[in-house]
Amino acid sequence: MNRRTILKSAALLPFVNPSIEPATSAPMARKRSIRFAYVGDTHITPEAKPMESVAKCFHHVQNQKDKPAFVLHGGDVIMDALKQDRDAVQKQWDAWHTVVKADNSLPIEYCIGNHDVWGYEQAKTDPMYGKKWAVDLMKIGNRYRSFDRNGWHFIILDSVQLTPSNTWYTGSIDPEQMEWLRGDLAKTNPKTPVLILSHIPIFSPTGFFSEQNIKDEKWTIPAALVLSNTPELLKLFYQHPNIKAALSGHMHLLDRVDYNGVTYFCNGAVCGNWWKADTYQQTKAGYALFDLYDDGSVERTYLHYS
Repeated sequence: MNRRTILKSAALLPFVNPSIEPATSAPMARKRSIRFAYVGDTHITPEAKPMESVAKCFHHVQNQKDKPAFVLHGGDVIMDALKQDRDAVQKQWDAWHTVVKADNSLPIEYCIGNHDVWGYEQAKTDPMYGKKWAVDLMKIGNRYRSFDRNGWHFIILDSVQLTPSNTWYTGSIDPEQMEWLRGDLAKTNPKTPVLILSHIPIFSPTGFFSEQNIKDEKWTIPAALVLSNTPELLKLFYQHPNIKAALSGHMHLLDRVDYNGVTYFCNGAVCGNWWKADTYQQTKAGYALFDLYDDGSVERTYLHYS
């Protein structure tokens, strides 16, 4: 083949821009790491309706065709321990464990809610006063902790701090826990996606639902609704791009906020309007299914069990 033939053949080829890299194979599709069910604000009592409804919710979770691997409980397991005596609190926990034993076969990971804390004033000298009782009955070992599951790192926070009078609570992450959180995040592989759970929301618009929070033409959002040290947490989260999601309950409302690479999910309530009605504000009683993927993405599906 002479030079003229070579040039003629080259002219018939499509033009290739040398500045464009050759096409490569398509990126690999993401894979689901794990599916779990968020079940929160069950507020169980020994009465028939709460017990039957919580049982129905558990059955709905377990009857999913694509069954979750475990349950993440977002807190407020029982109706209230803040202002109840020992006997009343014990009956609520007994009701919960009766339903769990009879109607649930999935592992449960718990987060402490404000109503799970025993704040009965006359019980201050009782060794179970405060969070000890809830920690023992939830079998969680400590009020805050972390664990790894299928390539994801889970951090469970204690967002409930009793006020000095011990008769009420405020939402925050206390200094001891904050120091632990910084250390836990620092030692986690930066390529490992992280999910954080707190009962009280870290970042949520749900505090704006009530006209009562408007005072003197200004929004006043109590720290009992959103954590008082949210700004500190947001700065910390920004330093760790592998934090992908932060879940909460407490508000009995459903929302989603995407901010600085973190998706904040508030996840309704199993009890709806504290068992008075199926719907609170515009959120119907339910639970959420979460799908976590190996690329750090998160999908939530909110389901009504009734």
